[in-house]
Amino acid sequence: MSFLLDPLALLMLGFLAGKAYHLLTVFGDRVFSRGADRRGLLIVGLFIVAVFWAYSALLFVNAIYFPWPLPRWFGGTDWMLNSGLPLGLTRSTATDLAALVIFAIYPLWFYLGTELGVAGHRVTNAQRQRERDRIIRDLAATMFPRGGAITPGAGDVDSSAVIERLLGVIPPLFDDALTVLLFAFDSRFLVLAFTGKWKRFVDLDADESSVWEKGRYLAAWQSNTYLLSVAEILKTTVSYGYYTRPPVYVAVGYNGPMVPDLPSWYNPGPVPAPSSPGEEAIP
Repeated sequence: MSFLLDPLALLMLGFLAGKAYHLLTVFGDRVFSRGADRRGLLIVGLFIVAVFWAYSALLFVNAIYFPWPLPRWFGGTDWMLNSGLPLGLTRSTATDLAALVIFAIYPLWFYLGTELGVAGHRVTNAQRQRERDRIIRDLAATMFPRGGAITPGAGDVDSSAVIERLLGVIPPLFDDALTVLLFAFDSRFLVLAFTGKWKRFVDLDADESSVWEKGRYLAAWQSNTYLLSVAEILKTTVSYGYYTRPPVYVAVGYNGPMVPDLPSWYNPGPVPAPSSPGEEAIP
């Protein structure tokens, strides 16, 4: 902690708290036992800022050293003013006044971080649904592209619509969990980690006829020991939307309809009539 590093650390912690607050708010009714509110975010912020105030103030008055309680690297005042750099600053009336001002705006840094974390996520259910549709559509097209091993691509048989209908009939907890997983898969942070590009998954591949970048990102998930099981969940879900389509199972020599083994909790109710001749009814 120092006057150079504290604002950046508070900004980052505020950003993470804002992201967590968003998830608790959006999915709090089902994924978590209790939703979040601004009061909870305020309490977290006050605690974090209080820790920074206490530790940094003790460093500044040289009551402790850095990085106390670990072995000493720098004196407390020296670290707070110089951050380990050869700046040559020492305590004076001017630095004491500057320290009071900097300490006073610590809460502002955390607040700005939370606003950055929440920014862009104040969306309606309809907007979030459209984003999920887009992720599902691009993921299906990546796994089953047009002109692949099987002639019709996922877009040709509207696999994404089948997947959306599936998500509408599974238990809400599973629906929310898959939604969180899809948005995590689409995250710029994970795309950056695996591809070096600061883009969402849906924004990869400037040429829409190519799935090379998207495919490389998906392959990175499937080859990662820790993410393989998660990637299989996505693969299984998308495969359901693809292989249960008549043009697909006919193309692989199956007479159909292709109906997977359903879990014991699945109760689709009355089966609607097929939308077109020869097409299986999908709840």
